[in-house]
Amino acid sequence: MKNTHHISVRALVFRKDSVLLVRHAHQDRPPFWCFPGGLVEEREDLITALKRELVEETGIMVEPLSVVAVQEFKREKLLEVIFLCKHTGGETILGSDPDNPGPPVLTDVKWIPCKETSLLDIRPTGLIKPDRKTSGVFFGQFYSKVSVPQDDRPQVSL
Repeated sequence: MKNTHHISVRALVFRKDSVLLVRHAHQDRPPFWCFPGGLVEEREDLITALKRELVEETGIMVEPLSVVAVQEFKREKLLEVIFLCKHTGGETILGSDPDNPGPPVLTDVKWIPCKETSLLDIRPTGLIKPDRKTSGVFFGQFYSKVSVPQDDRPQVSL
């Protein structure tokens, strides 16, 4: 049977009251921010792909905790699996995105305070919104609440 979709993985990583985002710039659209990640390579499992992509794009190491969202992009025939992850090591650096060749695709990587996420163009639109009442964010199109505890161990309530 022929595959109908590509699979991509992304990481939702918190540190204190901030979330890790990468900024993309493409020739055919305005720059935007998103969670780091990328395509799963042939013969690669999702966890291995996620860990590899995070090191390639941001220089950090993560431990995946749980899947928090799955999105389908019909036009691109892409399924994207988003994992809540714990930051386990490494220094944040601007890496590269070998999945998207061309002039600079990744232009920045930052720990953005959750309360400032509403000021950014984060893709997909509506994926993350600040929750000022709990110092956390609402994540996903169904707005599952992800709290950002002070001890950096994300807790998810769906």
